[in-house]
Amino acid sequence: MAKKQSFADKASKKKFEKTCPVCETPLNYIKFVKAERSENGWRYRSNNIGVCKCNHSEVYG
Repeated sequence: MAKKQSFADKASKKKFEKTCPVCETPLNYIKFVKAERSENGWRYRSNNIGVCKCNHSEVYG
């Protein structure tokens, strides 16, 4: 059987965050959608990428 947890135990859990190895800030994941032309028309490619202070200007700029 599973261990009983109170609401306070669930609320106090820390959210799992990855940090950037270069600038040591937490990564915020966004969905990056890119439109590409194909033989039949337009196709959309989407990737989930991590954004931090290092690559913020590259992604948004």
